[in-house]
Amino acid sequence: MNGSSFFISPRSILLWGAAAIGFFLLYSFRDQILPALTPFLFAILLAYLLSPFVEALERRKVPRTVAILIIYSLFISALVMAGVYGVPTIVSEVNGLIKQLPSLTQQVQELLTRAEEQFSHFNLPPTVTEAVSNYILKLQVYLDRMLNAIPQFVLGLFGRILAIILIPILSFYMLKDIELIKQSLLNLVPGGHRGRILSLFSRIDDKLGAWIRGQLTVGFIVGFLTFIGLEIVGMDFALVLGILVGITNIIPYFGPIIGATPALFLALLRSPLMFFKVLLVQVVAQQLESNLITPQILGRQLGLHPLLIIFALLLGAQFGGIAGMLFAVPITAVVREIIIFWREQV
Repeated sequence: MNGSSFFISPRSILLWGAAAIGFFLLYSFRDQILPALTPFLFAILLAYLLSPFVEALERRKVPRTVAILIIYSLFISALVMAGVYGVPTIVSEVNGLIKQLPSLTQQVQELLTRAEEQFSHFNLPPTVTEAVSNYILKLQVYLDRMLNAIPQFVLGLFGRILAIILIPILSFYMLKDIELIKQSLLNLVPGGHRGRILSLFSRIDDKLGAWIRGQLTVGFIVGFLTFIGLEIVGMDFALVLGILVGITNIIPYFGPIIGATPALFLALLRSPLMFFKVLLVQVVAQQLESNLITPQILGRQLGLHPLLIIFALLLGAQFGGIAGMLFAVPITAVVREIIIFWREQV
């Protein structure tokens, strides 16, 4: 094998060094950067979601700005209709959950106390008994936090009014000025490389756009199916839990588990029978998602290895919790395309 194939050019060292420094700075200042960056990321998601409809109108000779306004009018009308019928129910369910928190917390404590008492009847070494007692105590703290996190999560969405209002505004300008944004970025690139950069933009747009639109559509369908299923079995807080499942379902692998856990836990506190009913709803919804919905809607994949996806999700959780996990996979896909493009050019 030619020894020169192992040579690393100064340019490669500089690029990887800059990437490492950038990653370190991003991680160090993530608490300051993420709140400002999050509305832009959600605006990109919204722009990708609405872009095909805008382009369809544009192909019918409708001016782009007018096309965006038409799609926005329809989109906002749909949101208003959903808000008229959905928001009062969501608020009512969240208020009901908040009122039940003391009772639910007491139920958790009684359940764990009974479990600890039953466990104490076994003749086990003191070290094992102490370890299990500590584990039960930690589990109680975790479950208390989870119970409080459900209403806090939903109320937090309503509390960030400014960010929520800012998202469609940012998305509007992204849709309207996409060519101007591309041209501004191309102006930073030497003239001889602009064609290749345009090719990179196209590759990223094709894969990322299809994946984002597909995942959002799948998440909406699974959330809706879960809501209907929970309503049928008579589970409390069906709408809030369905929304939670729909949002978290966007996260590969971990999302369905994260979304299903609160519903299953609340069902278990109600009765073992309700637990199995809710478990059946979750299993049916996920089987439909994995075997029917996703293959039909999400035909094109990102080409990422499952291990890389899991690593990206863990890293995203470290950076920004649930929001970090939501954006981890698409960001990883973009970085992957950039690295492949860079390797092809070297």
